[in-house]
Amino acid sequence: MSVKRTIKRRTMFAEIHQDTRGDEVHKFSVKYRKVDGEIGYKANVSKSIRNLPGKGKYNGNVKINHVLLLYDHDTERTFEILIDLMIEYNGLLIDHTV
Repeated sequence: MSVKRTIKRRTMFAEIHQDTRGDEVHKFSVKYRKVDGEIGYKANVSKSIRNLPGKGKYNGNVKINHVLLLYDHDTERTFEILIDLMIEYNGLLIDHTV
């Protein structure tokens, strides 16, 4: 039986907040639980650079709501994930302990 590798939440955020890797946008996969309990998966996402908090289109408060604003390159849409409901980052289980 193989044990799935993990990544610390802080390390994951450090990677996500890298806007680029070389000349390309930093893309990753994410698995998460939706509020209704359903499991979601996005294979080709990056941190949203178009609708950052404080800009005209996005009115949510990331710090209070604990959401991460991401961009899905497959559907070309911006979406939110509740940080505490994230399960995997690039196939690694997220360790939410500090």
